[in-house]
Amino acid sequence: MTETGNAPSPPVELAGVVKGFGGRRILDGVDLTLAPGEVVVVVGPSGGGKSVLLDLIAGNLRPDAGAVRVAGPVGVVFQDGALFDDLSVADNLGFPHRGPAAERARAVRAAADAVGLAPGHLAARPSQLSGGLRKRAAIARALVQAPPVLLYDEPTAGLDAASATRVAEAILAARGAEQATLVVTHDYALVARVADRVVYLDPDTHRLEPLLTAEKLAAFGPRDTALGAIRADLEAHFAAHDPPPSEPGTARAPLATRLRQAVGRTLAGFGHLTRLRPPGARAVAQRLWDVGVTSAPAIIASGLVLGLVTAIQIGSGLRYAFDDLDPLPAMLGVVLLHHVGPLYTGLFLAGRVGARVASEVGIKTYLRQADALRTFGTTPEAVWLSPLFVAALIAFPLLALVLEAAGIVGGYLGYVGLLGQNTAGFAHTVLEDVRLGPTLLGLARATVCGAVVVTLAFAAGLQARRGSDAVGRATTRAVVGGLLGAIAVELIFGLIEGVT
Repeated sequence: MTETGNAPSPPVELAGVVKGFGGRRILDGVDLTLAPGEVVVVVGPSGGGKSVLLDLIAGNLRPDAGAVRVAGPVGVVFQDGALFDDLSVADNLGFPHRGPAAERARAVRAAADAVGLAPGHLAARPSQLSGGLRKRAAIARALVQAPPVLLYDEPTAGLDAASATRVAEAILAARGAEQATLVVTHDYALVARVADRVVYLDPDTHRLEPLLTAEKLAAFGPRDTALGAIRADLEAHFAAHDPPPSEPGTARAPLATRLRQAVGRTLAGFGHLTRLRPPGARAVAQRLWDVGVTSAPAIIASGLVLGLVTAIQIGSGLRYAFDDLDPLPAMLGVVLLHHVGPLYTGLFLAGRVGARVASEVGIKTYLRQADALRTFGTTPEAVWLSPLFVAALIAFPLLALVLEAAGIVGGYLGYVGLLGQNTAGFAHTVLEDVRLGPTLLGLARATVCGAVVVTLAFAAGLQARRGSDAVGRATTRAVVGGLLGAIAVELIFGLIEGVT
């Protein structure tokens, strides 16, 4: 925090801030100062840039021009809570705390008490709480670090009147004498309850304009009896000034532009690898279960069918050309372990694992959990991609071995059961021509394929920011990208094998 003379700088100060997207100006010369202990509410039409303003203060976005100065860490309460659904409520609250376990437990309990969360609520998962309790848990998580700045994005959206009132009480209870609070909302009842002053984000000038100053709010009289009058004043203002909602553009980019964007997204996806961090053993084990163990039954079934069909096809060809099936087991072993097994594993898992990772990360991104991680000083790559990446490096080659073993069993069933050949002949010759070098190279292909599949799927999911349709598109991109990546890996290793 900078100082001028003996007076410290305010917790938040924006000076001449400009921000735009795609050539459209969202904020144009925004000035804003928040004082300690003050609750400022920002109102304005949807799509006017209020959430962009919060993201600039939280550090999730950088201004195109102007300055954003924030003192210390920022606590953010996102519109949908952005609680991590794979953690308990207590673990969610403790996530931002970097101190010893005992100190973290005391901070969690104090924050929970401040917003009225009982011990039973802390033991639950976020999905087990009502909407109002999830919002209160999100407020408690923001309080754990005792941040000098608290940001609220539509904290009462989607709540009934009683739950919204309790959330408003939690906001007031969370306010500290040295803490600046900024609330973005369309809920006039919330504004009337918590605001020390209200500013309006004008959709024409793209600047903040004073709407209800502290003096004007005081003129309404005691707050508990003035709620209706304040709300009526706000409603009258918006009835007179709010423009009709703008329609999004529908122009589709040319094919060449879309192809360049696809290539750019793919290359940028591998940039996430530079932000990997050593994951914990527990997180890797969980991801091994998600990626590997749950895929094993389908891999085994696919391997059995693959071996059976391959044995029948090779056997039919040998019987037709030479009337001799003796070479079949050795050919089957080479085909499965040197070539088809790793490729088929990569293609199969590109669909299954790629779709799962992209949809999971996409939903978390849409619910602002990725932004929540960034406000806590970490990254989605460190928390989500790192254990996934390590698990994929382990699971993909192991699953390739499982598929190859199942393929040999399927080949045996076809050779003995359908083609009527001798069991001993199969057992003695199936691995006769298999070589260690090509087999290890096949496992290396599966390993690289795993790295490519989860990285591209993670990158696709991290781009899903605008609704369920964006998650669907991200999942499709992940599957297609994973399949093309698996084919590319096979091609590259095939060329390497051919040269060597």
